[in-house]
Amino acid sequence: MVPVDGQGTELERPASLRTLMRFLVWMIQTDPRRAIASLSLQFTAGLLPAASVWIMRSMLDRSLDVYKGSLPVTAVLVWVALWAAILLVGTGIQTWSRTILGERLKQEMEDRLLGQLQHKARRLRLELFERADLHDVLRRAQEAATPGFFLNLLGEIHTIITGTLTAISVAVVVGLWNPILLVAIVLVSLPPPLVRMVQGKRAFRLKREQTQRERLRGYLERILTERGAAKEVRVFNLGPILLEWWVYLYWQVADRLFGQRRAQYAVDGALSAFSLMGLVAGIGWSAWAVANGGLSAGQFAAMMVALREVRRGVDGVVGRFGYLANRLLNIADLFIYLDLGPEEAAEGEPVGRLDETPISVSGLSFCYPQTETSAIEGISFTIQPGDRVALVGANGSGKTTLVKLLLGLFQPTAGKVFYGALDLTRASRDELWDQAAAVFQDYTRFAFSLGENIGFGRTGRMGEPEEIARAARQGGADSIAEKLPEGYGTLLTREFSGGTELSGGEWQRVAISRGFMRNAALVVLDEPTASLDPQAEADVFRRFLTMAGGRTTVVVSHRLGSARLCDRILVLEEGRLIENGTHDELLARAGAYAHMWALQAQWYGDEGDAQ
Repeated sequence: MVPVDGQGTELERPASLRTLMRFLVWMIQTDPRRAIASLSLQFTAGLLPAASVWIMRSMLDRSLDVYKGSLPVTAVLVWVALWAAILLVGTGIQTWSRTILGERLKQEMEDRLLGQLQHKARRLRLELFERADLHDVLRRAQEAATPGFFLNLLGEIHTIITGTLTAISVAVVVGLWNPILLVAIVLVSLPPPLVRMVQGKRAFRLKREQTQRERLRGYLERILTERGAAKEVRVFNLGPILLEWWVYLYWQVADRLFGQRRAQYAVDGALSAFSLMGLVAGIGWSAWAVANGGLSAGQFAAMMVALREVRRGVDGVVGRFGYLANRLLNIADLFIYLDLGPEEAAEGEPVGRLDETPISVSGLSFCYPQTETSAIEGISFTIQPGDRVALVGANGSGKTTLVKLLLGLFQPTAGKVFYGALDLTRASRDELWDQAAAVFQDYTRFAFSLGENIGFGRTGRMGEPEEIARAARQGGADSIAEKLPEGYGTLLTREFSGGTELSGGEWQRVAISRGFMRNAALVVLDEPTASLDPQAEADVFRRFLTMAGGRTTVVVSHRLGSARLCDRILVLEEGRLIENGTHDELLARAGAYAHMWALQAQWYGDEGDAQ
């Protein structure tokens, strides 16, 4: 596993040959029977042209003897039958390996790859997804999962295998007839694939340099075409400037690609001319050898076929080599991504019952990847079982980061989080998350039914309508279900027919209900009520705290009237814990919390209304 530090380690790409060998091993592991059968058939197909050339020479020489009357016709028919059998076997091999075996093997490989990508995304530590270069590698790795990628790649590998074996085996046959011609064939055949390999690497490096520009261009395309941004694009007349940016990025990429391809086509033309001259020289030499008795007429005719087969094999290899080299670099990025670390620990020590376990934070600090400023620094406090704690502070003060550290989603850069006496870094994350429920401010709007959106909070009970209805009542989504045409079965998206869309406040109630679906000992609300009006937010918090009962509860909120409902309030400022106490204690200190309370109280009329 390749560890990635927080400041931008450059990921090393393995050599193409090593990548090819690893890919072949991975392919064989995916479907051993079909993969080995496919490769074996390609090796066989690559040797058949050499056998065909050898048989043709014998067939033509005996045909001349039949013409002279020194041999019966039956002596030729045997060689004709062998020659036809080889052609038939070659056609059958290509059809079987590239259609039946290749298509199924491609499906198996795509299924395995998608599964590995999804598994890796689940296992990688969450803070790695804060790195921009990780998304670049992931984008290139995902290209290997696009429909047709593996089918085309297998086709290129098959073509190169058969083309290489054909060129080598036919060249060996020619060398047995005349070693000088073998040397000429080698000199003509070797340069093109070597040049194509260099071209492929240059093309991929150029494409890799353009990854961020292409991602930005794709983002602009989504803004210009997707429903979510359509209102603001029109109201603020953003279309012209966004389109101008898109065109600028398009031509930045297109101009560099055009220059690279123009140079590539010029080299390809020169290589084709070089190969053609070699072919003409081979034919001329063969004709001279026949005139001087160095080759028989059958060998001369077979030599013409041999030169054609060698040229076709080399052209096939050369034509596919650049494509294969480019695709192998994509495969290399795929393996780089699959090898990345660190991952979430597969196992850990049991955390015990969270309703009986205090949570202690000691000197906790965290710095996001590829940044130098700490998001939180030197924080220490303790949450006793059953405590209801509010985190308050300005935007960017570190509240959400602290919540993610408490839940084990992020790994601290310094300090510790303890559940009882157990360091969270040694704890079983799955056991912790099974006893916790969280509703984040950037909750997900799943394009599924209302019931499924709520049921995802506890997938094991998604099939229990009474549980979904209970969670909806506690989170305030029951009134939404009553208005929808199919109740909890209504699809919550307009991307598919028959669906509907909810308002921002309604979606927040759905997200909160999803959290209530889980009867958890530790409950976290990370500002999920920001789009609700103050009265609706107060109602949600009261229901939430009533439902929480004696559970340990952590609430993040900008509205201090809601925070006042908690037992204790932690005030964060620029990543540091500056105040810790009850509402009344913090007001009495006349510090940062009291100042924020006074500011917010002005909006509500008086302190009583602020509740």
